[in-house]
Amino acid sequence: MEKIIFGLTVALIGMGTVFFALVLLVCYIRVQSYLVALAERRKAPKAAGAPAAGAAAVPAGDDGEVTAVIAAAVAAYTRKP
Repeated sequence: MEKIIFGLTVALIGMGTVFFALVLLVCYIRVQSYLVALAERRKAPKAAGAPAAGAAAVPAGDDGEVTAVIAAAVAAYTRKP
């Protein structure tokens, strides 16, 4: 009976240690996420009228070329070896 109690005690201590470490890890990740979001808000430009950098990446007249490239990529991806 003593061995069972000792085994349960060791198991509970081990599981408690792991649970506590996981709780600390979750708290650390949340704090880091908050700090990164805070830094991004401070870096963000104050002017709302500036166009996004990715908005001008595709010219308006190249829809056919973009469609052809997407179709070729899908065909290459779905092709069975």
